[in-house]
Amino acid sequence: MEQVERNKEKAEYFLFNDIKAFIKDKDNNFYFCDILVVGETHLYIHNFAGKRVGEKQQLLWIDIDLIKEYKERKE
Repeated sequence: MEQVERNKEKAEYFLFNDIKAFIKDKDNNFYFCDILVVGETHLYIHNFAGKRVGEKQQLLWIDIDLIKEYKERKE
């Protein structure tokens, strides 16, 4: 549960500082997203890239393995 708390704190920081996120879940799904709401049991996101572009989703905290800042690739 310590990982969940760290992920929540990071998500709140990203939300309040308007930082785009990269999220990986336990099923190895990747999300390139803006965080919309940091809830008690869920994280609500809007995908801006990848297979789910334009979709809004909710993810369970316990299913999230990794949250980090999204960095655009420079060519």
